[in-house]
Amino acid sequence: MAARTGASVGVAVTITVLGAFALGFFVTTMVFYGQAQRAQGDLASANESYKQFVSPEQREHAVIRAILEEARSDGNKTVVEYLAGNRSELVGTISGDSATAMPQLRQQLTELPDSAEGSLLDLIAKKNAEIDSLTVRLEEADAQRRAAQDAAEFEANRVAAIEAEFNESAARMQGNMDEYEGRVIYTEDTLGLVDTRNTSRIEEVIAESADTVNRMQSQLDAVSRDNSLLRDQLARLRGQGKSDRLQPLNEAELVDGRIDQVITSDDEVLLSIGRKQKAVLGMTFAVYDNATEIRVNPATNQYPAGKAVIEIIEVEDDFSRARIIASSQGNPIIRGNVIANAVYDPKKTYKFVVDGLFDIDGNGVATRFETDELEALIEQWGGKLEDDVVGDIDFVVLGEKPILPPPPGPGAPIATMQEYVRLQREIQRYDDLLIRAEDASIPLLNANRLQTLIGDFPN
Repeated sequence: MAARTGASVGVAVTITVLGAFALGFFVTTMVFYGQAQRAQGDLASANESYKQFVSPEQREHAVIRAILEEARSDGNKTVVEYLAGNRSELVGTISGDSATAMPQLRQQLTELPDSAEGSLLDLIAKKNAEIDSLTVRLEEADAQRRAAQDAAEFEANRVAAIEAEFNESAARMQGNMDEYEGRVIYTEDTLGLVDTRNTSRIEEVIAESADTVNRMQSQLDAVSRDNSLLRDQLARLRGQGKSDRLQPLNEAELVDGRIDQVITSDDEVLLSIGRKQKAVLGMTFAVYDNATEIRVNPATNQYPAGKAVIEIIEVEDDFSRARIIASSQGNPIIRGNVIANAVYDPKKTYKFVVDGLFDIDGNGVATRFETDELEALIEQWGGKLEDDVVGDIDFVVLGEKPILPPPPGPGAPIATMQEYVRLQREIQRYDDLLIRAEDASIPLLNANRLQTLIGDFPN
């Protein structure tokens, strides 16, 4: 009985202990379950929060792992801490303010010039290159500026030296002017006295000159009368002796050659004169039927124009080829016609005296320049020029007589007075040549006569 009671008590205790243990285990289990539920909720919440930073898939990316390694090596920082620090540093480096938001930073970057052309580093490199180029240009400009400044300083110093020298010269000149002014005043006073004396002397000289002029005019009139008497006597003597002496042919009327052949198809002729007869390329001739036509017409006192004009275009030893430059209608050139040129003679050299004004180009204006052209033409064709009617002159060629303008007034310039005196001398020479040629019976040729007898004035 006692054993059964003890066993029952043990069972009861065991059951009680087991029940208490079971109850405690249940309570503990419920507590753990509640905590597990809360932990599960916290875990889910943590996973959702974690996904905001990085998704499970992204955690496997190489870039994320590289960032994680960089964060661990940088003081075992978290990825977020590492990225946040880098972001602040990068934003601060770019904008100067680490608190600048990314949208604001992007807006600032888009506002930069050329920002769309490449990365920010490329843009920075480009701008650095531009800065380097501008720096070089700035240095060059600065060097030029310094050179210009040095040149300006040098020029300023030079100008200052010139100005100082000018001021010194001006001072000297002013002193000289003062001295000259005194001399001028003295000279004016002296000239006043001299002018008074000279005025009286001039009046005396004028009166004496008037008497001298009157006396010389009387002598000139007497000489002119004597000269007229002598000319009349000379003319009578020449008239009395004409029948007693043999008159030579007028050189201007001599035939110089003949037409040997007419080449009608080319309007050319062959002449009987060539290089051996001193024919000259470009020489012109008047063509006549025969030698008797080359005579002065008593009614007009002019030579008749030839029926044609020819110009030598080719010269051979014994003949020449000439082109026909003018001809008469109905009177053609034929073989045997004669040619004449007053300047040319195959057997002698004619001597000429030329004076006056000539119109060689036919424009109606006679000039001294064209007189020079005529003299050059005479020499080119074999003639010889002389300055005066002396010796064995063959021809005197006179153009238009120069016109003497009204005498200049007392206040005319010296150049005008000199030109007037020059024209007086030219006219006096022209008149003297005409008188002396007539007195010496030298053939006189005016422009028309000469043009007729040489065929033409070639242009």
